[in-house]
Amino acid sequence: MPTRKLLILTGVFLALLAFVVLFERKQPTSEERAKSAKRLVDVNAEDVVSVLLERPDLPKVELLRREKNRWTLKGDPEGPADGFAAENLVGDLGRLDVVGEVRTDVDPKEFGLDAPKAKATLTFKNKSVKTFLFGQAIPGTDATAAAEGARFAAVRAAPLAALTKPLDEYRSHSLFETSSAEITRLTITKGPNTVVVARGAKPDRAAGGWKMEKPVSDFASDAFVDRLLSDLASERISEFPAIPVGDLARVGLAPGWATVKLEKGVEVIATISFGSAKADTGGKIYAKVGNLVGVVGDRVRESLDTEMSAWREGKVLPLDLPALRRVSFAADDLRAGAEKVDGAWRSAGRDVPADVAEALGSGVARAEVKSFFPRRAGKAAKEKPVATLELLTEGEAPARVVSFFEAPSGVTGFLAEATGRPEPMLVEKTVLDDLKRQASALRDAAAGKPKESSKAKAAENPRPTPEPGTLVKIAPAAKK
Repeated sequence: MPTRKLLILTGVFLALLAFVVLFERKQPTSEERAKSAKRLVDVNAEDVVSVLLERPDLPKVELLRREKNRWTLKGDPEGPADGFAAENLVGDLGRLDVVGEVRTDVDPKEFGLDAPKAKATLTFKNKSVKTFLFGQAIPGTDATAAAEGARFAAVRAAPLAALTKPLDEYRSHSLFETSSAEITRLTITKGPNTVVVARGAKPDRAAGGWKMEKPVSDFASDAFVDRLLSDLASERISEFPAIPVGDLARVGLAPGWATVKLEKGVEVIATISFGSAKADTGGKIYAKVGNLVGVVGDRVRESLDTEMSAWREGKVLPLDLPALRRVSFAADDLRAGAEKVDGAWRSAGRDVPADVAEALGSGVARAEVKSFFPRRAGKAAKEKPVATLELLTEGEAPARVVSFFEAPSGVTGFLAEATGRPEPMLVEKTVLDDLKRQASALRDAAAGKPKESSKAKAAENPRPTPEPGTLVKIAPAAKK
């Protein structure tokens, strides 16, 4: 075949392929066309940007789409709408199946369309508008009279229940719409006191996910903050009482006893104030989301009423154990350390068991803070630590250090100062005892000494033989 003809045929083929890919594949199938012919109007729900509902003897409902499943309910006051209710309503209006035929020669009065039970106006991205009218039931059928423009038909499954719901039933009953996993900052204000905690868009659990910014810069308790967020996310508004601005003080909302501001990056997701208990309903309190007053459960009050110490990390040092790469410990003449190389722990040129090397990390990560002390100053600040633990995790530099000091006179335990913690922390004496024991086991493993077994320990510490005449309590035999 000549080259010219081959090129022409190739061009024709590519043109047909482009037509199929860009145009033909977007055309409805025969099945879709058949379904479309049975509907009053074709509606692409994703193209709808607003819905206006007008009903006799009921307030107007105006819904504006912000993004998929996120809608705003216009009005006084304005607030988030129930996204699922809005999406379902739009979907139902696009699925009005016709019974019989579509007609254009109908007298509106004959089917109650001159004074419709409901009127729904949809506005689309391209600024076009479709208006639906719903009249009376068609005798002898399960259909309802409906019209869109000049088109009239009897339609099945007309969403009259949704179209005639009270205004408040279109409101969102959640305190906020964003997933709690996307929240990056919380500000809690109670009177003159403010607590601020924040995290990155991708939380770093290796260094502690949440960080406290106010009233001190410190690690925050991930468990406490996540539980509070979960409580807020699961709370539901049970009712929306109409309370004038002048009466907000009566229900404890001018001002509220606590206010929570939630942020996602630079966007303020919600500002929620909590007020007094609802007198006639147990376990309920007033809340204000933006300018909207609602009634919610009082479960969240317990978390918001806690002291600041509950917001702070209760362990000495958050640690992602699988990311641990190097450990070293020093106390008096005890020195021990290990490094993870190619997935194996080594110390002094010898492989050591992972559980022995990582025990130092897990030991300090489990160590609980009994209380916080003021930063040491003067002579105390120059004291040498009685023990030092260094920990390096993947992608971290330099290593984090935990130094142990003698506690002040009259205080039992040790003071631990750790990288990233603003104040010394009082820990039990057993914390350092356990770290020394774990460091000794690591040193022995590096020296090639076998791990001490429980039988060996029992041999070193045999049970004392009772003296003659001593009464010995014998445990009863187990029942067969």
